[in-house]
Amino acid sequence: MTRILIKNTCILSMDPAVGDFDDADILIEDDWIVAVGPNLQADSAEIIDGKGRIVIPGLVNAHIHTWEFQLRGIGSDWVSSRDYHANMHKNLATRYEDEDVYIGNLVGSLNQLRNGTTTIVDWCHITRDASMTDAAIDGLEESGIRAVFARGTVKPPERPGEVPYHKKPFPREEIHRLRTGRLSSDDGLVTLAMAILGPDWGEYDVAAHDIRLAREYGLINSAHTYGRKGKRVVEDGYPRLAKEGLLGPDHNIGHGNCFDDEELKIVLDAGCTITATNLTEMLNYEQPAMLGRLVKHGAVPSLGTDCDPYFNSSMLAVTRHAFLHQRELDNRSLWHEGSWPAKTQHSTLTRDAIYWATMGGAKAFGLDRKIGSITPGKQADLVMFDCRGMNIFPALPGGNPAHIVVMYAETSDIENVIVAGRFAKRDGQLTLDPSRLQQLQDELLESRMRMFSAGNFKASPVERGPQPQEFFL
Repeated sequence: MTRILIKNTCILSMDPAVGDFDDADILIEDDWIVAVGPNLQADSAEIIDGKGRIVIPGLVNAHIHTWEFQLRGIGSDWVSSRDYHANMHKNLATRYEDEDVYIGNLVGSLNQLRNGTTTIVDWCHITRDASMTDAAIDGLEESGIRAVFARGTVKPPERPGEVPYHKKPFPREEIHRLRTGRLSSDDGLVTLAMAILGPDWGEYDVAAHDIRLAREYGLINSAHTYGRKGKRVVEDGYPRLAKEGLLGPDHNIGHGNCFDDEELKIVLDAGCTITATNLTEMLNYEQPAMLGRLVKHGAVPSLGTDCDPYFNSSMLAVTRHAFLHQRELDNRSLWHEGSWPAKTQHSTLTRDAIYWATMGGAKAFGLDRKIGSITPGKQADLVMFDCRGMNIFPALPGGNPAHIVVMYAETSDIENVIVAGRFAKRDGQLTLDPSRLQQLQDELLESRMRMFSAGNFKASPVERGPQPQEFFL
């Protein structure tokens, strides 16, 4: 048995039954949290000094297209989803081979670990066959991250004589192969979900087929939504799915910010979860991210980083922007109601944002019994912030720990990242051998330049695309 005892640290447990502590200990045995509280003792445990640190649960990135990692920095001047699709799905995505997906997923996952994310929902809509699917999973597994591999399907340009992707049901043989093979267990670090078209991007019969297929194999299914009326493949898709009993807690919605109040009530009453990728919503949508509107309905938001070509996929950045974005909306509402300035506590707090980025993501993908909080009996997925550096000092002690994490902490302040009891980052550095990391970075750069060449791609001027109905993020 391996024991780790984190001593004398500030703890934000995200579990009201456990509580928070200014100065307490966390005992880990193998991959489990076994005790949280002051003055813990454990024979033969490795002692980790937690003084001057804050420990939170590992961040959960509930929506990321990890395969896009090597295409970072190319979307700065893109206009909404039009240019994203013209450059990505209609061009660069078609240049990917197995090794490109593997290296993108591996290095992208390592970057998530470096940034304090211990769990990702890898919304992998690049996979076109079993070989590419296995390469994507190989990258996740090698990184050591906890991942929900949401196997998706490609969105290639339409060609005469071919069935367009929005008419194609999810390939049953792939789900059967994975669910009865390497991802048959829900107990491993990498588990399976389905990234489906849904009624905004696929025909109704396709959406219904895919949800039924997911239920047959006991899988959560997740769909992008464009949400804007007049731009959907099926205008009444979500109400129809609800009437047929096809919506439930096993259906996750990405974005959802353009739902009107009636549609939002329908999906939430059915038990669906919604993941906000608030940086994308702020960049590309006319409606705000789905945060406070969910809270008003008693639902819990989850957060994701979405697309690396646009911005750094840091959950710290997403969490900070989610808080600020919703606080801005709260302030504007108070002003319009004639209640400015607020006479009582604001409705959105920094602690809420951390909860969305931890328990919110865990709940959305059925992982909340395993991760999302620092609770005895859960897996030891933890992030430790060193508050002695200039980014944070002297905010601790005395400052609000949740506020410190959300409003001050950066990747450079993350000292340790633990996934299932194992260090993925220690003393500020990834535990991966530096020579291996350099090799991976070289391979990633080769992949990037090869696809640029094959796609005759230049970051500027931007390749402008048309605005067909099926564009999505």
